[in-house]
Amino acid sequence: MMNQNNLTQSQSNQQMLKSLTSNGLGAFSYGIFQYGISFMLLHATHSPLSFGMNIAVGPLISLLTFISIGNFVDTHNHKRIIFWGYILRIIGFIALALALPFFHGESLLIPVALFIAIDSILVNLRNTAYSASIRQLVKMSDVAKLTSLTTAVASASRILSPVLGITLYALISVEGLIVLEILATIVAMIIMMTLHFFKVDDSKREKVSQVEQFKQTLQYVKKRPFIRDSIVAEIVVNFFYSAVVTGSPFIIVNQLGLPNSVVIWTETGYSIGYLTGSLITSQLKEQRHFGIKIMSTMILVGISLLGLGGLFLITRNQIIVSVIGMLLSLLMELSFAIFDLAIEIRLQSTVEHSILGRVSSTLYTVGYAIMPFGTLVYTWLYDTFSDGSYIMIASGVILIVYTVFSISKFIKNIRIDDVYVEKHADQINS
Repeated sequence: MMNQNNLTQSQSNQQMLKSLTSNGLGAFSYGIFQYGISFMLLHATHSPLSFGMNIAVGPLISLLTFISIGNFVDTHNHKRIIFWGYILRIIGFIALALALPFFHGESLLIPVALFIAIDSILVNLRNTAYSASIRQLVKMSDVAKLTSLTTAVASASRILSPVLGITLYALISVEGLIVLEILATIVAMIIMMTLHFFKVDDSKREKVSQVEQFKQTLQYVKKRPFIRDSIVAEIVVNFFYSAVVTGSPFIIVNQLGLPNSVVIWTETGYSIGYLTGSLITSQLKEQRHFGIKIMSTMILVGISLLGLGGLFLITRNQIIVSVIGMLLSLLMELSFAIFDLAIEIRLQSTVEHSILGRVSSTLYTVGYAIMPFGTLVYTWLYDTFSDGSYIMIASGVILIVYTVFSISKFIKNIRIDDVYVEKHADQINS
């Protein structure tokens, strides 16, 4: 049976270029749309929920649907799932455009919330199918590179999307942004559908119930404790990451009394950092030293968090906070990117194709579902205590201590997992 390893390097590169173009266009256009509709809601409702709705609704919907999405992806054709994901999203955008004129003021939150909820399901379905398909698109030696570059193009879109979102919202309104998003989605879909998805051997795949498939996933994770450790690490890092997302703008504007431009500097640092981390990971020739990458980047996230708290504590100088804050946020997001991608690449390279969708969906849904909870916790903490700098410092220290005490167990389970991968190499690469 022909597989992706029969590809020439030139063919693999062409597949990679098409994939990156499609994903980059989709991420860029949707980022513009998100900022545009957030500003529309902000002007109509004057509510901070305008910019927090995706954080609140998206992870919750993911948590409620991740079992069924993972199971669906592992039992259906990935290319077909991605195609219908695009088609249904286009229909969703059209429905939103038709519904908006009938709502005004705070009632605008209703159609937007419904759209985000449905769109979150479609995006999770498509992204899970795409993530599980990467090994079907390029040579195995290019899997890590495509994974990293896919994240890099999405990160690059975060740098330009805010400015273009604000500008285009003022020029063509939300309805115009929806039309633009529909056109971009159609182009991205056409490019994605020109990709060749190499078939995998699914002759041994059994048709079982949703509950049984979830039990199989849990049993698989039990056999590979590194996956359980990775899930826990994602939960911990994302929880403490919420301290920055929630607290940094609040401390800069409300407690330090600095202008909004300082917040923009730190936000720019996050965008550049994640992009840089993605590009660094894509250039690594060998995806080795997995345990060291995870533990060291977790510590660096903790150090960055501690450093930001210390910076906000010792100075109110606008230039110092802007420059040092941007550098620390860049370091944090760079570390976070390498941490995230190391786990994703390990999964895509070592998990059997028949269960990859379920494992990926479980890892990322559970990891990111903690963020709404973390946001609520840190919102309460920042409202309760007069100086949020100490909260960020304490969070950084706790993350560093947790990581240091977890190192030996994590490295031990990685060694156990290496033995599993070696024993099951034929099934993993089939």
